[in-house]
Amino acid sequence: MNFLNPIFLFSLAAVAVPLLIHIFSRRRIPEIPFSTLRFLKRSDRRSMRRVNFRRWLLLLLRIAAVALLALAFARPVIKGRLAGMFGESGAKAVCIMLDKSYSMGVEEEGGLLFDRARERVREIFPHLNEDDEVTIFLFDDTPEQVFESQRFRSGPALDLLERMEPAWGETDLREGIRAARDILERSRREARELFVISDFQRSALSARAPRVPGEEPAAERRGDGGSDGGRIREYLLPVQSDPGPNVSVEKVFTPRVAIHKGEIVALRILLKNHSPSLGARFPLRVSLDGTRIVEKEVEIAPRDSREEILEFPVEKTGWIKGEVSKKEDRLGADDRRFFSMYVREKVSLLLIADEQAFYLEQALSPDGVEGDIRLRRKGWKEFDSADLEGAEVLLLGTGKGPAGGDIGLIKSYAARGGRVLVLVLPQREALIRELSGSDPMLGFEPGRTMTIEEPREKPGFLLPFDREDLTGLSRIRFLAAPRIRGVPDDLVRIYFRDGSPFIWTQRLGRGSITFAALDPRPAAGDLPLSPYFLPLVQQLVLTEEKLPVYGEGATVEDEVIWEKRPGIEYTVRLPGGDTYRPGKPARVPPGAEQFDEIAGEVVIPAGREPGFLAVYEDSQLVWQVEVNPRCERESDLAVMSAEEVADSLGFRYYQVIGEGEEMAAGIHSAREGREISTFLVMVAILVFTLELFLAQRKEPGGERQT
Repeated sequence: MNFLNPIFLFSLAAVAVPLLIHIFSRRRIPEIPFSTLRFLKRSDRRSMRRVNFRRWLLLLLRIAAVALLALAFARPVIKGRLAGMFGESGAKAVCIMLDKSYSMGVEEEGGLLFDRARERVREIFPHLNEDDEVTIFLFDDTPEQVFESQRFRSGPALDLLERMEPAWGETDLREGIRAARDILERSRREARELFVISDFQRSALSARAPRVPGEEPAAERRGDGGSDGGRIREYLLPVQSDPGPNVSVEKVFTPRVAIHKGEIVALRILLKNHSPSLGARFPLRVSLDGTRIVEKEVEIAPRDSREEILEFPVEKTGWIKGEVSKKEDRLGADDRRFFSMYVREKVSLLLIADEQAFYLEQALSPDGVEGDIRLRRKGWKEFDSADLEGAEVLLLGTGKGPAGGDIGLIKSYAARGGRVLVLVLPQREALIRELSGSDPMLGFEPGRTMTIEEPREKPGFLLPFDREDLTGLSRIRFLAAPRIRGVPDDLVRIYFRDGSPFIWTQRLGRGSITFAALDPRPAAGDLPLSPYFLPLVQQLVLTEEKLPVYGEGATVEDEVIWEKRPGIEYTVRLPGGDTYRPGKPARVPPGAEQFDEIAGEVVIPAGREPGFLAVYEDSQLVWQVEVNPRCERESDLAVMSAEEVADSLGFRYYQVIGEGEEMAAGIHSAREGREISTFLVMVAILVFTLELFLAQRKEPGGERQT
């Protein structure tokens, strides 16, 4: 016999109450010899025996009534042949949870792990009745109800089961159990059963569902670790793979700088061998738009992580879809990873300059060389708003500088998303203070010679510079270098050795303004005639500093934010081909209704499968981002026993049915138990009624027994 609420067994101590009452309520009658009644003693003894027997019977009935009520509150469950005397409750509420996380895609000799899980679900169906309420959940990090029937028919459920496939999320057992319990606890059926089919990854219990402020978790409200007082019968059906090797492509980082046709691109690829004892050797491949362009043999030790850098040229322009892949092993979901790049042919640059701009023009567009910059030049007096149309970058070069009205035009251009490069030159103090939000103090001292400090971490525009280039750049002398104070450290990219900023960047609206204390005139120092002038100027123009040096795109079921232009109709295409338009009804996958527009920013759900998310302006592709699965947690393939899972979730009345065990025997073993608390309450009421009846009868002599 088991007890669902064994804590109430302590209430059995209450049986002492009737006993104590009996002891302390006994009447003490003094014995007085009386000669004339001496011959009646024999008759009196017979009457007293009847009275004492009745009193003891009442005491036993009272003790039995209290004990039966205490046992009823402890909710005893009996098994075996005796359990058959109490019958089985009728229709049940049944919830079946099937793990669809990407670790269920492990490939073994007998097929996918998910195929074995589906077979276990099929084995459950014959043990369900037509009157049962049946709900089926697929779950990873988000539970999804896929089947519900008030009167169960196996045909539709089997058809649905055939169409199920593993997905790309990670397992969250707590959230899945919570969703299933919510369904079962709303049912009016007395008998409730929960089947959980999973590989029980160890990481599946590492994340809890978010807690609503002020709301007590259901498990804590019940006070029993989440088992709802035993009213839900749990079945744990593990489907687990044999230990074996697995190597995952965990991350692919692309350079977040401007990429141009013909340029050499470096990919940073993070690999991990999850096997504790087996090394791995495999080819690592990079493909662009479906064409393999580079392959490298990689060897990685057991339990080791390593970073590989693969370099290749890009010969196409526009948005490119890339893929890093390796030879598939037992878990194919983490053997490839997508990346996306935008390759430009030329950057449109507008140079505003007057005299002494020769070296600057040669750096931007060298004679006889096909470069990455499409250069237009205007003088300060000729410059107007029409010149900004089509310009991606505006460079404020040598000369007298802009008129008062032009400063507002430049700031408006940056705020709309343009990039402005300002050369910090003498007589530009007012302009720099006007354009800079930090209001720096700026001064030029004749004869001040300075060199720049070699950066410890390269900013994005110095990515092509190796360590030798950086050392050479740090040795160049600047004559009449400006002394600058008041610029926040988080905006500065490179410093002079005295701590003055050499180059700093700040955001303005959707664009940016970069200030560079480099003078393109030879009289200002050694830089214009050095081999570093051309690449430094070009990288400042080509590189968008607002982006990180390296980065990844989105992961499945994330949200990405994209800045849109007002008055334009856009189409968003998610991985898998589903599309929708902002503000217009369309066929979208689950979760896409989260689409929102806030202050010109579009929040886009990345979808539930890997691939590429694309944004179209009319029919033109204007933005693309890769969507990959999360591979940090489940690729390790570390599993728990079903008993560990039950203990962690607070299950107290459960049955584990392993693979190879007969499903019918396991289910029957769990179902044969009968809770007899209701029966005990009825017997207690009957005993108490009998006690009241006997207590109200008169004793010989006309007194009632109390």
